[in-house]
Amino acid sequence: MSEITYQKIKKYFEEKQIPHREVQHAPGASAEEYHNALKCRYEQQAKSLLIKVYGSTGEYFAMLAIPAQKRADLDKIKEILNARKVRMANLEELKSVTGCIYGEVPSLGKVFDIRLILDKDFLNEDEIYLNVGKNDISFIMSPKELVKTEEPVMI
Repeated sequence: MSEITYQKIKKYFEEKQIPHREVQHAPGASAEEYHNALKCRYEQQAKSLLIKVYGSTGEYFAMLAIPAQKRADLDKIKEILNARKVRMANLEELKSVTGCIYGEVPSLGKVFDIRLILDKDFLNEDEIYLNVGKNDISFIMSPKELVKTEEPVMI
Protein backbone atom coordinates (compact mmCIF):
# COMPACT_ATOMS: atom_id res chain seq x y z
CA MET A 1 0.00 0.00 0.00
CA SER A 2 1.21 3.46 -0.82
CA GLU A 3 1.00 5.62 2.29
CA ILE A 4 2.99 8.34 0.48
CA THR A 5 0.51 8.51 -2.40
CA TYR A 6 -2.45 8.49 -0.01
CA GLN A 7 -0.98 11.39 2.02
CA LYS A 8 -0.21 13.31 -1.20
CA ILE A 9 -3.82 12.91 -2.38
CA LYS A 10 -5.28 13.77 1.02
CA LYS A 11 -3.17 16.96 1.14
CA TYR A 12 -4.16 17.83 -2.45
CA PHE A 13 -7.88 17.49 -1.61
CA GLU A 14 -7.48 19.58 1.56
CA GLU A 15 -5.48 22.34 -0.15
CA LYS A 16 -7.91 22.55 -3.08
CA GLN A 17 -10.88 22.24 -0.68
CA ILE A 18 -12.40 19.48 -2.77
CA PRO A 19 -15.61 18.21 -1.15
CA HIS A 20 -15.41 14.49 -0.40
CA ARG A 21 -15.93 11.84 2.26
CA GLU A 22 -13.20 9.44 3.29
CA VAL A 23 -14.16 5.87 4.19
CA GLN A 24 -12.15 2.98 5.54
CA HIS A 25 -13.21 -0.48 4.39
CA ALA A 26 -12.08 -4.07 3.96
CA PRO A 27 -9.25 -4.29 1.41
CA GLY A 28 -10.45 -4.45 -2.19
CA ALA A 29 -8.06 -4.55 -5.14
CA SER A 30 -10.30 -6.08 -7.81
CA ALA A 31 -13.59 -4.52 -8.92
CA GLU A 32 -15.52 -7.35 -7.25
CA GLU A 33 -13.61 -7.09 -3.96
CA TYR A 34 -14.12 -3.32 -3.95
CA HIS A 35 -17.82 -3.73 -4.75
CA ASN A 36 -18.25 -6.19 -1.87
CA ALA A 37 -16.28 -4.05 0.59
CA LEU A 38 -18.10 -0.78 -0.16
CA LYS A 39 -21.54 -2.05 -1.24
CA CYS A 40 -21.55 0.46 -4.08
CA ARG A 41 -22.72 -0.17 -7.62
CA TYR A 42 -20.12 -0.96 -10.29
CA GLU A 43 -21.26 2.16 -12.17
CA GLN A 44 -20.04 4.25 -9.22
CA GLN A 45 -16.61 2.61 -8.96
CA ALA A 46 -13.87 4.44 -10.80
CA LYS A 47 -11.53 1.88 -12.35
CA SER A 48 -8.21 3.63 -12.95
CA LEU A 49 -5.87 2.60 -15.74
CA LEU A 50 -2.58 4.31 -16.45
CA ILE A 51 -1.98 4.48 -20.17
CA LYS A 52 0.97 5.52 -22.29
CA VAL A 53 0.11 7.70 -25.25
CA TYR A 54 2.33 8.03 -28.30
CA GLY A 55 1.22 11.31 -29.84
CA SER A 56 2.47 13.51 -32.65
CA THR A 57 4.35 15.70 -30.17
CA GLY A 58 5.85 12.89 -28.10
CA GLU A 59 5.04 10.26 -25.52
CA TYR A 60 3.17 10.87 -22.27
CA PHE A 61 1.15 9.12 -19.60
CA ALA A 62 -2.53 9.71 -18.86
CA MET A 63 -4.96 8.28 -16.34
CA LEU A 64 -8.07 6.66 -17.74
CA ALA A 65 -11.05 6.43 -15.37
CA ILE A 66 -13.97 4.23 -16.40
CA PRO A 67 -16.82 2.56 -14.48
CA ALA A 68 -15.75 -0.78 -13.02
CA GLN A 69 -18.06 -2.85 -15.23
CA LYS A 70 -16.54 -1.44 -18.44
CA ARG A 71 -13.47 -2.43 -20.43
CA ALA A 72 -11.01 0.12 -21.74
CA ASP A 73 -11.38 0.82 -25.45
CA LEU A 74 -7.84 1.83 -26.34
CA ASP A 75 -8.71 2.28 -30.03
CA LYS A 76 -11.34 4.86 -29.05
CA ILE A 77 -8.85 6.62 -26.75
CA LYS A 78 -6.27 6.63 -29.53
CA GLU A 79 -8.79 8.25 -31.88
CA ILE A 80 -9.96 10.85 -29.35
CA LEU A 81 -6.39 11.84 -28.48
CA ASN A 82 -5.31 11.74 -32.11
CA ALA A 83 -2.45 9.45 -31.10
CA ARG A 84 -0.35 7.04 -33.12
CA LYS A 85 -0.51 4.41 -30.41
CA VAL A 86 -1.96 3.91 -26.91
CA ARG A 87 -1.08 1.08 -24.56
CA MET A 88 -1.55 0.10 -20.93
CA ALA A 89 1.34 1.07 -18.66
CA ASN A 90 3.33 -1.78 -17.18
CA LEU A 91 3.75 -2.30 -13.43
CA GLU A 92 7.12 -0.53 -13.35
CA GLU A 93 5.68 2.54 -15.12
CA LEU A 94 2.62 2.49 -12.86
CA LYS A 95 4.76 2.47 -9.72
CA SER A 96 7.07 5.17 -11.12
CA VAL A 97 4.28 7.59 -12.11
CA THR A 98 1.79 7.02 -9.27
CA GLY A 99 3.66 5.26 -6.48
CA CYS A 100 0.91 2.61 -6.59
CA ILE A 101 0.45 -0.98 -7.62
CA TYR A 102 -2.63 -2.50 -9.26
CA GLY A 103 -5.76 -2.02 -7.15
CA GLU A 104 -4.55 1.18 -5.46
CA VAL A 105 -4.49 3.61 -8.38
CA PRO A 106 -6.52 6.82 -7.97
CA SER A 107 -8.67 8.25 -10.76
CA LEU A 108 -6.80 11.52 -10.68
CA GLY A 109 -4.37 13.18 -13.05
CA LYS A 110 -3.30 16.56 -11.73
CA VAL A 111 -1.84 15.17 -8.52
CA PHE A 112 0.59 13.18 -10.74
CA ASP A 113 1.05 15.98 -13.32
CA ILE A 114 -0.72 13.93 -16.00
CA ARG A 115 -3.99 14.23 -17.88
CA LEU A 116 -7.19 12.53 -16.67
CA ILE A 117 -9.48 10.92 -19.24
CA LEU A 118 -12.91 10.40 -17.69
CA ASP A 119 -15.87 8.35 -18.87
CA LYS A 120 -18.89 10.66 -19.21
CA ASP A 121 -21.18 7.97 -17.72
CA PHE A 122 -19.91 8.99 -14.27
CA LEU A 123 -21.93 12.19 -14.66
CA ASN A 124 -25.10 10.08 -14.38
CA GLU A 125 -24.14 9.30 -10.77
CA ASP A 126 -24.59 11.44 -7.65
CA GLU A 127 -21.46 9.97 -6.09
CA ILE A 128 -18.44 8.04 -7.29
CA TYR A 129 -15.88 6.02 -5.33
CA LEU A 130 -12.16 6.60 -5.86
CA ASN A 131 -9.11 4.63 -4.80
CA VAL A 132 -6.61 6.89 -3.08
CA GLY A 133 -3.38 4.91 -3.05
CA LYS A 134 -4.43 2.34 -0.47
CA ASN A 135 -6.82 -0.53 -1.09
CA ASP A 136 -8.63 -0.06 2.25
CA ILE A 137 -9.41 3.68 2.05
CA SER A 138 -11.56 5.43 -0.55
CA PHE A 139 -12.87 8.90 -1.24
CA ILE A 140 -16.51 9.37 -2.17
CA MET A 141 -17.27 12.49 -4.14
CA SER A 142 -19.51 14.09 -6.72
CA PRO A 143 -18.38 13.38 -10.27
CA LYS A 144 -19.15 17.03 -11.08
CA GLU A 145 -16.56 18.06 -8.46
CA LEU A 146 -14.05 15.72 -10.05
CA VAL A 147 -14.67 17.32 -13.46
CA LYS A 148 -14.39 20.82 -11.96
CA THR A 149 -11.11 19.94 -10.23
CA GLU A 150 -9.45 17.83 -12.94
CA GLU A 151 -10.79 19.37 -16.17
CA PRO A 152 -10.51 15.94 -17.81
CA VAL A 153 -10.81 14.83 -21.40
CA MET A 154 -14.33 13.36 -21.47
CA ILE A 155 -15.02 10.17 -23.41
